[in-house]
Amino acid sequence: MLTFDRIVSLRNKAGRLLGRGRGAPRPAEPIRERVVLFHFPKTGGTSLHDFLVPHFPRETICPERLRNLDRLDSAQLAAYRYVSAHMDYERFRLIPAPRYAITLLREPKARILSLYYFWRAHSWKVIEERGLHGPRRAKELGLLEFLRHRTGGLPSDTDNYYARSLLGRHWVGPRGEMRLSDEEALSAALSHLAEFDTVGITEDMPGLFRQVSARLGLVMPEELPWARSSRSYGALPDMEEVVREAITPEIDAELDRLTRLDRVIYEEAKRLSSG
Repeated sequence: MLTFDRIVSLRNKAGRLLGRGRGAPRPAEPIRERVVLFHFPKTGGTSLHDFLVPHFPRETICPERLRNLDRLDSAQLAAYRYVSAHMDYERFRLIPAPRYAITLLREPKARILSLYYFWRAHSWKVIEERGLHGPRRAKELGLLEFLRHRTGGLPSDTDNYYARSLLGRHWVGPRGEMRLSDEEALSAALSHLAEFDTVGITEDMPGLFRQVSARLGLVMPEELPWARSSRSYGALPDMEEVVREAITPEIDAELDRLTRLDRVIYEEAKRLSSG
């Protein structure tokens, strides 16, 4: 059985091997600064993670990559120099300062569509073996039905996900509803976004890599690493090719509803990324 530490070890080994080629030089000394990557799913954050992780000694990398940072106590978190995970604002605040905090946002409608087709590309075999609820719903439902679905955790993954994550789980009700008005939620989310040292957008990955490389004293890669791509789903284990649906007016209206706050947050991210 793979443990968290074993996964990190394998990932680091692969990163070191890749680092011997062109475009991914490794610095003479590891990064000393504590770096935190607040990773929104389906934004390209894995590519930035894969670029950064070889620059940290194995024992300084937090093994938790999902939403469970709160299973670690303050002393454990303080021992790590690199934390990269799906998280919300409350879990982010658990990580001790000083820290260099990075996040990356994608155009919100594109992020939801990417999530849907990524989930839908999972094979039934892996869905059944691992009990994957999101991929099951995406596999069972057409795009419009998926966007309208209100159970099984989907509202939290699709309904203004940036706003929810930047607020924190205590502001979300048991059925995924936000406990703040749109105006209150947006104000708090934008305030929390401003706390990040570097905010990037998927649509300008070179700009993000330049900012991060300059801050950390790394050499900008000649070719950006893209860790995940819908173009290659069929070539991945336990994944299948998917056919994309046309965006109808009904689908677009649902996407508008599900991104009404996130589109404002994304526009602010664009402004911050260029500043």
